[in-house]
Amino acid sequence: MKFNMNLLRSGNLVARTVAQLSVVAVVAAVSTSAVSSSAFATLDSISYNVTPQAISSGTLLDSITAQTSSGFGQGFAASLTNMNPGDTRTVVIDYFNYGTDSATSLTLSANLASNTLTNDAARGLQLVVSSCTSPWTYTISSFSACSGSVTVIATPMSAFSTAATNIAFAGSPTVAANAHLYLKFAFGLPATNSEMWANGAFVANSGAFPGSPGIANSNPATTITGLNASVTWVVHATAVSASGSNNA
Repeated sequence: MKFNMNLLRSGNLVARTVAQLSVVAVVAAVSTSAVSSSAFATLDSISYNVTPQAISSGTLLDSITAQTSSGFGQGFAASLTNMNPGDTRTVVIDYFNYGTDSATSLTLSANLASNTLTNDAARGLQLVVSSCTSPWTYTISSFSACSGSVTVIATPMSAFSTAATNIAFAGSPTVAANAHLYLKFAFGLPATNSEMWANGAFVANSGAFPGSPGIANSNPATTITGLNASVTWVVHATAVSASGSNNA
């Protein structure tokens, strides 16, 4: 029997041994990797609404304009001129909520110039505001009673002497989205105002008129005549909260 002495040489034995060990190491590494990754494997699932949910924020948008129905005039654009004691002038306003939220907690305030006409509670302008959910009607120089009307304010103009004054509407009316509230503003000067002028001049306080000792001067300290008031009216409203409501 002949032996291939080359196989027994130490160099060949070393090469074969190293190769065999390398194969074993690779197999071992692959096996270890497979075991390691299988230990962290997961099976996941998700679900979601196919149609996206719609979410939006509401709006509170309102306006005050002249009531144009029933032949009414200019509203706050009208000039109420030459008012005398006992006179009453009326304008009608359309308060319109054209937002998506209902309006509540309505208050009225005013920015105005201050003089006896606006800051004298007894002798100055008096105001009565009435509201109605339907338009006011006008019949033979007078306003007919509006079904469901509510007197919201009856006060002297002096109540609005500061811009911070906010008078709440009586009855706490709520104006729904795309709805109207019709407001009637009646301005008047008290008929009890009494003054006397002499030679085109106003003489304040008591005593006799100059040149007429037989006529007593009972004028007040200041006159109510010849005065002007420029008023900006402000209606403030708060959106009705829909917190916690179920819209299903």
